[in-house]
Amino acid sequence: MNERLDLRFPADGSVLSIDGLELRSGERLVVFGPNGAGKSTLLRLLAGTLAGGPALEAAYLPQRPYLFRGSAGFNMGLGLSAEEAVRSRQLADRLGVGELLIYAASSLSGGEAQRVALARTLARPEPWVLLDEPLSAQDARDRMKVASVLIDGLGGRGAVIVTHDREEAAVLGDRMAVVVNGHLLQEGPVAEVFSLPLSDEVAAAVGIGNVIDGVVIEGEGPLNSLRAGGLTIWGLGDVPAGNPGRAVFGAESVTLFRGSDGAAGSARNRWVGQVTEVRQLGRLVEIVIDAGVRVVALVTPGSQEVLQLQPGAGVTATVKAAAVRVNPT
Repeated sequence: MNERLDLRFPADGSVLSIDGLELRSGERLVVFGPNGAGKSTLLRLLAGTLAGGPALEAAYLPQRPYLFRGSAGFNMGLGLSAEEAVRSRQLADRLGVGELLIYAASSLSGGEAQRVALARTLARPEPWVLLDEPLSAQDARDRMKVASVLIDGLGGRGAVIVTHDREEAAVLGDRMAVVVNGHLLQEGPVAEVFSLPLSDEVAAAVGIGNVIDGVVIEGEGPLNSLRAGGLTIWGLGDVPAGNPGRAVFGAESVTLFRGSDGAAGSARNRWVGQVTEVRQLGRLVEIVIDAGVRVVALVTPGSQEVLQLQPGAGVTATVKAAAVRVNPT
């Protein structure tokens, strides 16, 4: 199913009023925005738990999944066929909660309960999966592992995933819809929305960032190197070599120097490129660079003037490896 949806809640659209939200089969759409933006309302309309939505044929995981009395395994198997129950147990093992299924659901931590509920949701057969903040209860050390299992568990199905976390959006999404105050402000590929926000309001909601896909070449201690286009990007990560990865770093972490020689410093990432676009965003200036792949930097108007950063200018961009995260995709 590929279609555009108009969503209103209530009927007058006073809480949520969205025109032309695009859903594409087999793609993961991240709905991103601040708390209170209407993201969960949007998801509940799609799930049919609020009247007035299209009610997709979908498996739905709310932000705070409810577990009944009984064991975690009993809760995980509710509503599943025998084949689906086997699948949910496989997912539970991969999510690190397989050994906890014999214990009372009430004894689980918030993160453990969320992973049990996620295993159940991903095991369901519906063609769409709706997930509301599916990583919100996870510790930082577990978040990317859970994200990797989540993506694999979708099995190519379409998904709508709500989050307010930039890194989660970059890892989980193919496309991104920015919702603020109940309105859809921008929708497009994740990397495009982060690096080229259409307005100051979108920039304020998502920040300005770089999201670059490639293949992990090697690891060195806590670092991964990722090859993307003509660039090698070093960042914090533990993705095995040969696997696809996604480098994520903020535009504010990019330092620019005029010319191709760069400058002395400790930054491990150093790329030569050419300015292709300059845009004013509030009190800062967004500089888009072609360095084999698109890299975006944020500078002050004073820095732009001193460095003479205009389209066609040659520059060197540097980023410290500690400012980059390399995640699985």
